[in-house]
Amino acid sequence: MTSIGRTTRRISGVLLAAALLVAGYACSRGAGGGLYDLGPVKRLNEVEGLAGTFSWPYYTAITARGGNVVAAWLNRNGQRDRDLMIRASSDAGDTWSDEQLMNEGEYQRTVSVVPKFAPLPEENELLVVWHARRNYAGQKFVLARRSEDFGKSWSPVQALNSVTQSFLPSVGVADDGSVVVAFSDERSIERDIFANRSRDAGRTWMPKDVRIDRGEKSDSDAPVVAVGSDGRAYVAWEQRPGRGAPHEMRPHISISASNDMGESWDVPHRVEPDGQPASPMWPGLIESKGRLVAAWTGGVSGDTSKSWLWLSTSTDQGKTWSEAQVVYDGSIQAFFQLIADGSHVYLVWHAGDSTKPSGVFFNASDDGGATWRHPWSQPQRIDDGKAPGDGARHPRLATFDGRGVAVTWQENEQRIMVATSDDGGATWTPPIEVATAAEKKTVRYPQVTLSSRGAFVLWEAWTDMSGQRKTLGDLDKPTPRDVFVRGVKRR
Repeated sequence: MTSIGRTTRRISGVLLAAALLVAGYACSRGAGGGLYDLGPVKRLNEVEGLAGTFSWPYYTAITARGGNVVAAWLNRNGQRDRDLMIRASSDAGDTWSDEQLMNEGEYQRTVSVVPKFAPLPEENELLVVWHARRNYAGQKFVLARRSEDFGKSWSPVQALNSVTQSFLPSVGVADDGSVVVAFSDERSIERDIFANRSRDAGRTWMPKDVRIDRGEKSDSDAPVVAVGSDGRAYVAWEQRPGRGAPHEMRPHISISASNDMGESWDVPHRVEPDGQPASPMWPGLIESKGRLVAAWTGGVSGDTSKSWLWLSTSTDQGKTWSEAQVVYDGSIQAFFQLIADGSHVYLVWHAGDSTKPSGVFFNASDDGGATWRHPWSQPQRIDDGKAPGDGARHPRLATFDGRGVAVTWQENEQRIMVATSDDGGATWTPPIEVATAAEKKTVRYPQVTLSSRGAFVLWEAWTDMSGQRKTLGDLDKPTPRDVFVRGVKRR
């Protein structure tokens, strides 16, 4: 058996039919959510088919506060470059601003990808962080911009890395407005984990980033940030043997804590135990009421494909961890998201096996991850189990005000669905259809945000180009893609 590689390359796909772009409204009634209106479908990229992807999944982001909604995506800029674009709405998605280019000035001819929104404590303050790379010179940046009117206008671009060899940032925000951004970096050949921090809600940053990992001859990647209610910051990441490392070294998840919100970092500790059946990938990390909760996935392929999703907790700032709990064990590669909202912790994932379509599953904790509502062998299922083909996959999660929860997912790349809850996920609306693909079209990778005005779902739409490329020259033609958004608004 061989390790399954990271699920980073995305396959060809879709363009939503123009007929879907209607401004009509429909109602959906269900338990736990009351009465909702489906708002208008809006294509965000002004030039049809111009939206782009690159090498990692999820090139979109969406966030909301009240009726203010902000969405980010990529536009193609020639064959190689990608621009990060943003549009904002002040009326809960009924109308939208013009496109705003984020990688302005010296960062225009770059591959600008993986945007992350970080709403800040003040009512209208918002931060966006992303990775950019210059194709012609190979320089890599972690960039940020700040808005004081929730996405309508933005401060100039700031580079957070002091050496131009950094990428894939993660961001966390404390209640006092402190911000920690962690990223992988290859300035020392093997990848390391570095961080920068702001004490004033992203206005100013440390002049030099700080290294977090300590390993020699190791390769550190996929960092994730958690900012705790205990005044500490935490970063977890994948640590893998580097070039020339001893054969007995095994990949694992490491974590480090900072008592000064990112200026200095403790010696890293190992999260998951020795002897797991697969190398850990893509850790998730949250802090809730002094308890850390970590989740990670792994898989093997070969004669028999297997995948796992594990979860573990720590009550001593990440120094020691509970026995790893198996959340899922099956033949379909797991995909998950872990979120904390006060003392509530929410985990959503897709799972299944090769004999039937996959489904979307949910579990929650009301005491910071100490106990969970459902046995892991009997999690709550969110989709209705009726999707054909690949089934329900790629769930994403959003929370609001301690009780609101929304989950979106795709069904067989033909429908985008969402379900909402007003009671912390105890009861849910029946699945609400947000979008349906037309013939030979597919819809993928939905994202969701939640505010007092309801849920807002963003998704990608790709054209299926199979059978349309006839010559070698056609292979260089980009696949038309678009990005859409739609509100599921509370009445």
